[in-house]
Amino acid sequence: MPKGSRQYHGKTKNGCRQCKKRRVKVRNDPICKEAGRHEQDVGRQYRDRLVTCMSESRFIGFFLQPVTMLCDCVGPVCANCRRRQEHCSYLGLLADALNRENGEKASDTLSMVRRAATVAAHASSRDALSVSLPAEKLRADEAELKHHFLNEAWFTFSLQTDPRKCDVWSRWVPQLASRNVFIHQSMLSIAALHLCYLEPPNAKRYYSMACQHAIQASNYFRLAVPQVTEENWLATFVFSMCNGIFGYYRPFADEKVMGQVSTFEPCKALTVMRIAARFSDTVTPHVFKSPIRDKLAQVDVKVWRDSSDILLRPTIQKKAKFVEFLCLGPESTGIPVEDIKIYLGALGALKSWIMSLPGRPRIWKHFIIWPSLVSEQYLSLLRLKEPVALMIFVLWIEVMFLAPRRWYLMPWYDRGHASAIAELSKQGDTPARRFWDVLQSEDSQSDTTGEDSEGSVGWASSPSIARSDDVGGRRGGIVLLSTGEEYVGQDKGCGGGSSGYMSIPALAQKAS
Repeated sequence: MPKGSRQYHGKTKNGCRQCKKRRVKVRNDPICKEAGRHEQDVGRQYRDRLVTCMSESRFIGFFLQPVTMLCDCVGPVCANCRRRQEHCSYLGLLADALNRENGEKASDTLSMVRRAATVAAHASSRDALSVSLPAEKLRADEAELKHHFLNEAWFTFSLQTDPRKCDVWSRWVPQLASRNVFIHQSMLSIAALHLCYLEPPNAKRYYSMACQHAIQASNYFRLAVPQVTEENWLATFVFSMCNGIFGYYRPFADEKVMGQVSTFEPCKALTVMRIAARFSDTVTPHVFKSPIRDKLAQVDVKVWRDSSDILLRPTIQKKAKFVEFLCLGPESTGIPVEDIKIYLGALGALKSWIMSLPGRPRIWKHFIIWPSLVSEQYLSLLRLKEPVALMIFVLWIEVMFLAPRRWYLMPWYDRGHASAIAELSKQGDTPARRFWDVLQSEDSQSDTTGEDSEGSVGWASSPSIARSDDVGGRRGGIVLLSTGEEYVGQDKGCGGGSSGYMSIPALAQKAS
């Protein structure tokens, strides 16, 4: 044998867990051959364009414009796993993306990749990510879900009056998915969830794919976004919406597909919403400064500006009567003094939330703010299904019924409302129960209801100076943080106007 002709197997530090376990040398390049030929030039172009766009506050424009010769491969499969028809957990593409984001600092990238390996290893021991499936089958499933999202599902996620005018789901989500692994997985997850909603013959298959892609999206997100920054806030915002859609409808997919009946536990759901509200506070400043905030929020600016509180008045009146009832004291209400204080605090939070609404709940932040404003003591009473706690919970849901009626959103509120009413019907004859019965009977006699759809905007022509003895001047459009404070920021709307989303000046007095 000629000297030097023997090729020794080199030790590799890259590759998936299966290849490392078998000690197989793998191809380290995480992108396709076409992109590999231009890797250096494209990488330099990517970084230069990112710096330029960031300096000119055009971060969204960078992501919405395709970069020439960038590889769109998501979730690469190494050659050995492809040959063995195994599921590949290769993290090379993610490490490469992190390397670009961190300015090619080896220490930062290495620590993130190590954390990625830990997350992936932990996930494989507790979920179905480690199930070996043929690579071709995985790619075919992803192609099917992506086709369904782009052709049939995207407009069903929009909160706009005319969903088909929404650029967020039709253009921006698919384009962001080509640059962010966790957005790509989230997009596939909610596409599979929509198929579960349509109840196809093989619903269990789509249910399994929805859960698997949701788990992968969560794992990749924890790795790629240790904190919200100017560079990743947009992807974080989109991921939060996708994750919220999955969280709202997953219990009903469990029932439809798997036959798992979910129990009525509103406290658990409100606790999750509190966490989501606190997380949304980190994104709010970035959204507020963005020139496309109206489009991101999926709102119709004119309807927002001309909205009135006419649909909110029944709940405002109920809240005022509720306060009067509680102020009668423990002798008349049969409620301990400590609990009365807790309930008054929850009603005060409900008042602040209602006063911040532009006529009705319209954006994702509106859906999760009130749970973040109530106290832990109220949640404890709600966990015990105390009657008054359930009554306040019902008042909140009645306002949420005014939100856009989307397939993934309303079932949760319908179930919560029906379950709370059923629990209240089981309660004995108490002063609180008698007060609630009178309140409900008065409401049933009222002609003003919130059953009009989001597509009807006839109510928007009502004067926006509507007043109530309880709330005083109208303040709809104020943005509340999870702490109950108003977000104070720039008051320029999209295009420099002052009538856009979150553009109400922060000079209004706070609700008491």
